[in-house]
Amino acid sequence: MVLLMDALLARITPGHVARFARIGALLIALALMAGYVTDRLTLEMAGVGSLFLAVLTLLAFPNQRSSELLGALAIWLTYAEFMAAIQSGHFDLWRWAIVLATLSLVIVPIKVQHLRQLARSNPYRPLGELDRRVWTVVPEKTAPYTPAAISFDPDADRAPAGA
Repeated sequence: MVLLMDALLARITPGHVARFARIGALLIALALMAGYVTDRLTLEMAGVGSLFLAVLTLLAFPNQRSSELLGALAIWLTYAEFMAAIQSGHFDLWRWAIVLATLSLVIVPIKVQHLRQLARSNPYRPLGELDRRVWTVVPEKTAPYTPAAISFDPDADRAPAGA
C-alpha cells in the first residue's frame, strides 16, 4: 500500500492538482447553484460547500491573490443568495451569514501565514511598507522656495494688450 502511494505521489505534479481543483470547484459551484435555485440548500450544506469551494478555488488558481479570489466568491455567493430570495420571496440571512463566515475562516490562516513570512523576512519594517499594492511616492526635486514679489499695482498681473 505504501509503495502504491509513493508511486502515485511521484507522478502527480502541482499542475495536476490545479486541474483537478478546477474540476472540483466547478462541480461544487454547480451543486451550490442547484441548491440555491431549488431552495433546498441547508445551512450545513451551504457552509461545507462554501468551504470546499473556497479551498478548491485557491488551489485551482495559484497565480491569483487569495483575497481577490475569496472576495469574488463572497460576491458570487451573495448574488446567488439574492437571486434565490427573488425567486422564493425569502432571504435566508443565516445561510448567507454562514457562507460569508466560512469564507472568512479560510482567509484568516492565509493572512496569518503571510504576516509570519513578513515577520521572518524583516521583523522591524513597518507593515505599510511591506504591502505590494502600495505605491510609494518619491518626491520630485524642486527648486528652493522663493517668495513671490508683492505688488500693490492691480494691473501688474495683466498681460499687455498688444502681446
